[in-house]
Formats: sequence, C-alpha cells, structure tokens
Amino acid sequence: MKDMKKLCNSINNCFVKDDSNTEKLHMGEIVHILRVKSQLTQEELAHKANVSAQTIKRLEGGKGKVSDITCRSIFEALGVNISLLTELLEK
Repeated sequence: MKDMKKLCNSINNCFVKDDSNTEKLHMGEIVHILRVKSQLTQEELAHKANVSAQTIKRLEGGKGKVSDITCRSIFEALGVNISLLTELLEK
C-alpha cells in the first residue's frame, strides 16, 4: 500500500496541470490514454476496476482526484505494473 500512496502522490503532484503554460498531464489524462490503448470503454474499465463509470468519467475529465485504493484498482485493471511505475517516477 505504501507503493500505491507514492504512485498516486507522484501522479497527482508531478503530472497535474498547473496554471503555467507547461504541457503536463493530469492523472485523468493518463488513465484516458491507457484506457484507449487497452481498447476499453469507460464503462468496461469501471467494471474491471470495480468502481462506478461516473468515477472514471470524473477522473478523465480532470474533475477530481481518487483515493489510493481506487487508484490501485484502476491501474491494476489497466494492467499497469504499479511497483515498476512507482520506481520509475522516483528517478
């Protein structure tokens, strides 16, 4: 669970768009890209992650953050190696 907290914090802090003109991605955009590459609809991803479709829609729309548990569920449903990603984000 510690790795998941680091991952979510890294994504929420490092990839969140700020008010400057930088082109950083927010977590929802990352989820969207991974979902489309996995050829899943929002509803299919929600079902696989055991969350509501509304959660996926809100997240992809940049309208909110998710808990560590929800973050883990979504990334696992997308086939993301959480430990490896956390390690890469720390570098």
